[in-house]
Amino acid sequence: MSKSMKKVYKKKKKLPKKLLFIPSSDKHFHESWYEGRDELNIPHPWRGVFLAKPNAGKTATIKNIILRADPPFESILVMSCDPNAKEWEDIGAEVINELPPPEEWSENEEKTLVVLDDIDFNEMDREQKHCLDRLCGHNSTHNNLSLACCAQDTFSLCPIVRKCSNLWCIWKPSDMDSLKTIGRRTGYTSKQFDQIFKQFVKDDHDSIWIDTTKNTPYPLRLNGYKIILSTE
Repeated sequence: MSKSMKKVYKKKKKLPKKLLFIPSSDKHFHESWYEGRDELNIPHPWRGVFLAKPNAGKTATIKNIILRADPPFESILVMSCDPNAKEWEDIGAEVINELPPPEEWSENEEKTLVVLDDIDFNEMDREQKHCLDRLCGHNSTHNNLSLACCAQDTFSLCPIVRKCSNLWCIWKPSDMDSLKTIGRRTGYTSKQFDQIFKQFVKDDHDSIWIDTTKNTPYPLRLNGYKIILSTE
């Protein structure tokens, strides 16, 4: 029995009639929002989706998040559709050809970011899809991992990625109907999305950020820093 549980057990006769917060020993690395925290210093572990056509700025956006991470990521792994891509070299990322099996993360003590750069999820075999499923769920929460997934449209995303993501960075799509799926995950209607993009997006490099991380003070933003207070 852990020390925290022993303390609760000793005081059980005085416990209030409500569910108590009992800290988990394998979530000690979890970060949280605090006053003055940089808007791009997303509390780790996070799972982010970056949706845009080529050359819109997905890679640059992720690198900006990496630069603001405090404490910094100690390890960055990139699984790219192009194994010879050089665009991640400047941040010292390690390029991988496949996702490690879930058990390999069990002893991970380094603050780690895994980037899936325009991966064709349909080409993943059953074993790799299982690795992705565990990465998005248990591994991220319990094994010190954040995940950044780049894709060109909503339909190319794997369902587990859509389900588990708590950060969405979206550049204006050619098909606004594709945002309906995101709306179901984030609470915005297609009408609201249409209004947001018409009102705030003025350039092909502008992105709308939907942040659903716990206790976020910045749920809706333009280009990471400009806070959007209302969709009315």
